[in-house]
Amino acid sequence: MTRIGGFFLMLLLTSNLFAQNGASSPYSATGLGERNFSGTQATRHMGGLDVFTDSIHANLNNPASYGFLKLTTYSVGINYTNNNLASASESQRSDLAALDYLAVSIPTKRFSFGFGIVPYTSVGYRIEGNSQSSDIDIFNRYEGSGGLNQAFLSVGIPLTSYFSIGSTIHYNFGNLFYRTGQFVEGIDNGTFLVNESSLGGFSYQFSAQANIPISNTFNAQAMFSYQPNIALDSDNSRTFYTQSLSTEQVSDFVEINLSPMGLEKTQMDLSQTTRLGAGFGKNKKWFVGVQRNLTKSANFSNRFFRRENVSYRDAKKWTIGGYFIPNYASFTSFWSRVVYRVGMRTEQMSVVINNIPLTETGISFGLGLPLGGLSNANVGLEISQRGQKDSGLVKETIVALRVGLSLNDIWFVKRKYN
Repeated sequence: MTRIGGFFLMLLLTSNLFAQNGASSPYSATGLGERNFSGTQATRHMGGLDVFTDSIHANLNNPASYGFLKLTTYSVGINYTNNNLASASESQRSDLAALDYLAVSIPTKRFSFGFGIVPYTSVGYRIEGNSQSSDIDIFNRYEGSGGLNQAFLSVGIPLTSYFSIGSTIHYNFGNLFYRTGQFVEGIDNGTFLVNESSLGGFSYQFSAQANIPISNTFNAQAMFSYQPNIALDSDNSRTFYTQSLSTEQVSDFVEINLSPMGLEKTQMDLSQTTRLGAGFGKNKKWFVGVQRNLTKSANFSNRFFRRENVSYRDAKKWTIGGYFIPNYASFTSFWSRVVYRVGMRTEQMSVVINNIPLTETGISFGLGLPLGGLSNANVGLEISQRGQKDSGLVKETIVALRVGLSLNDIWFVKRKYN
């Protein structure tokens, strides 16, 4: 049990990493922020394919997969992302590094469980520009940071050797920070308006997984996952102040009373999401699968912080991906035991800006590098695009290096010999 206590301590020591910005996109100003994929790097390298499961890897996005787990698994993932943003008139680049997930998954005799923390959404942007009013030059700045994190506990129960069900409870917490600044030419002091929301609440996910042997050689898998719509509580604050450009001294600080407007405490939805996937493969050789995700986000709204040019629709995503192992039992060739993964995805995003629906497409590649025992390191590259250059929007080309470790151990096994 000391190992469980040690992992909880590691969660506390690293939780501040999740408070750092995990996005550098103006599109993260919408909704609850840019939504992150909450699975492991191994599934991300297959385009985000949650339907595949085996006995030595945790699948954080599919709690039913825990029912097939045979080894205790420590999972950690990080990423380094480069985002090239281009408008009709200019382009810029941004770089960031972030922690993707931290989790441990533990099998017992009758069920398996796992716990950890993942960043669910991220807000990170800074937009600057000039405008004129009555022949006066005005400098505008819009910026945001924060996001929503999820601490989770998952349980998977095998009903038969071929079928498992599972459930995850998430505690969602985080802050959304939005600041608008305006400076007038020739005046030292600028004015700032800050809107901030502190979010909290529980959400739930249920899933079912089938692993059906076709023969001694082939295997079919299928998965269904459902997350109901949940309302998160939001404690809001709004402040106004002026700040000097030369000394950065803050003055005229005013906290606005939101109670008369009914905006001091509001709610925001985590939209209902369903996932359905199926795949087929040859045991320890290859696998190919397809998955469809549907998020019912058309009714999302934020009463506290409205954006006039933004509306929402249901989000849909298609993923196809898989892996190939040349020879998992090779004693002479390291590269023959490597897992080669590839995936593609196309997504109808939930955001509509200036009456233009956003879409995103991506392709990913990955290598599962064997370490000692059944542990492995997963290293991969993901390339994606979203948005467009015209109509006041921005086209983003994102290149992400993603690295994950899956370290395996055996717990709760009674020793036969001392």
